[in-house]
Amino acid sequence: MHGVPHDAAAARALLDAGVRAHAAGRIEEGIAAVDAALRIEPDFPEALSFAGFILHQRGHGAGALRFYERALSLKPGDATAWFNRGMVLYGARKLEEARESFARACALRPDAAGYHCNHGAALFELGRLSEAAEIYERALALDPRLAQTALNLGNALMRLGRYREAREAYLHAIDARADYAMAFCGLGIVAKELGNFDEAMRAFDKALELEPNSEEALSNRGCLQLQLGDFAAGWEGYEYRWSRGSRPVPISSARFDFSAPEYLIGRKTLVVNDHGLGDTIQFFRYAVLLARAGAEVTFAGPRKMWRLLSSSGAKMSWREENDLAGDFDDVLAISSLPRACGTRLVTIPAPTPYLFAEPERIAFWRARLRGVGMKIGLCWRGNVDFRVDPRRSIPPEAFLPLAGLENVRLINLQKGARAEELPEALSGRMENLTEDFDLGPDAFIDTAAIVANLDLVVTCDTSMAHLAGALGRPVWVALRHISEWRWMAGRADSPWYPSMRLFRCREGDDWTALLCDMAEQIRRR
Repeated sequence: MHGVPHDAAAARALLDAGVRAHAAGRIEEGIAAVDAALRIEPDFPEALSFAGFILHQRGHGAGALRFYERALSLKPGDATAWFNRGMVLYGARKLEEARESFARACALRPDAAGYHCNHGAALFELGRLSEAAEIYERALALDPRLAQTALNLGNALMRLGRYREAREAYLHAIDARADYAMAFCGLGIVAKELGNFDEAMRAFDKALELEPNSEEALSNRGCLQLQLGDFAAGWEGYEYRWSRGSRPVPISSARFDFSAPEYLIGRKTLVVNDHGLGDTIQFFRYAVLLARAGAEVTFAGPRKMWRLLSSSGAKMSWREENDLAGDFDDVLAISSLPRACGTRLVTIPAPTPYLFAEPERIAFWRARLRGVGMKIGLCWRGNVDFRVDPRRSIPPEAFLPLAGLENVRLINLQKGARAEELPEALSGRMENLTEDFDLGPDAFIDTAAIVANLDLVVTCDTSMAHLAGALGRPVWVALRHISEWRWMAGRADSPWYPSMRLFRCREGDDWTALLCDMAEQIRRR
C-alpha cells in the first residue's frame, strides 16, 4: 500500500534532479535522470513532457510530439505541454495544429504573456492578421516590456495597412528596447508608407547604425532611395532585397560599359530570374541590350516565359531558373542588371516596345474583338499572398464608374476571375475572354495579342502593367497613395514605360474615387 507513493516520490525527485542538471548544462546527466524517472513511473506526465522538451531541443521533433501527446492524454490540463507541443508543430510548419495547441495553452494560462505571443505568431503565419494583432495586444497588456511582441504587432498592423497604429507599435518596441534595429527598420517602412520619407530615412539609418549588416534595413533604405530617384545609392541597397537564405546567386561585381562595346562581345553572361513575372518583364530589357551588344546571354528563368521573352528577337540561350551550371564570365540576378549597367534616373533604357505579340495571335483576337467602341482591358488583382502586398489589388466594385461609360467595351483580362466577385452592373458590361486565352504552357501569349488589339489597359500594379508597357501599348496603372519604389514618388508618368500613365489614390487609398477620375478622363477622350 505504501509502495506507490514512495515510487511516485522517487520519480519526482529524479525528474527535479534532471531538470536542475539540464538547466545547469549537464545535458546527459539530465537525460539519464528523466529516463530513470520514467522507468519508475512510465505514466508520469511531467516527466513525459520534459522528455519531449529534451527531444525537441536535440532535433527529434517527431519523437517529441509523441511524448507530448502521451503526456497530454494523461494530464490534459498541462499548459506547458500544450505550449511546447505548439512549438514543435510551429517549427514543422504545421501552423493550424500549432495554433490550436497554443490556443489551448493560452486558455489554461491566460496570464502567460509569452504563450499569447506564440499564438499570435501562428495566426500571423496563417495570414489571420487581425486576430494576430488582437492576440499581440493582449500579450502586451500583460507585459508591456515585450519588445519582440510589440515588433510583431507592428508587422501585423503594417500588413493590414493600419500604418499609424503600426508606427505606434514600433515606437513601443523601441521604448522597450532602445537598441532594437528591427523595430527601427519597421518604423522606417511605415513612415515611408505614410509618406514621411525623411523620418523613414532617419529610421533606416539608425537601424544600420545599430546593425550595419542588416539586410532588411539595407534593402528597404535602398528601395526608398530608388523611389526618391537616388539610383546610385539605391541599387546598392537593392542588392539585399532577398529574404535571408533565399538569394539565388551571390552579389555580382560585374559592371557593363556600353560605351566600350568590344568588352561585351562574346562575354558569357548568365542572367537568373529572381522575382515575380512583372520584374522579369521590366528588367528583361537589359538582357536584350547585352545580347545586342554582342554578349552571349543565357537566361535562366521559368519556361512558361521563354516564348514571350523570345519575341524581343535578341539572340540568347534559355534554361530552367534553377540550372546555374556552366562556365560564365558573369552570373547575375535579372533585377541586378540595372546596377551592373550603371542605370541612373536619366539613363533608364526605355525603347519600347521590346516585346511583341505574335502576328497570327493578333489576327485571331482582332477577329474575336471585332466591333465598335473603345476597347479597354481591365485587371484588378495580382498576387493574393498577404506577404506580397495584396493592397495593390483593387476591389472589383471600384471599377463600376467605368461601367457607366458610353461607347466603351470593357474586356476582362483577369485570369481566374470568378463571376461572383464582380458586381452585377460590371459583369453585365464585361466581355469575358479569360476562359479561352493562355490555356497552354506559355504565359501571356494570348494576353499580349489581346492587349495589342485594345485601345487602353487599366490595371493595378501587377505583371499586366509591365506587359502592356513592354509592348508599348497605352496603359493606365492604378496605384496606392504611396506606391512601390519603381513608380517613384508623385509622378504621373513612368521613366520605365513611355506609354504608361500613373494614377495615384489620395491619402486613404480610395480606389472608387481614383476610378471615377479615370472614368472622367476617358469620357473626355
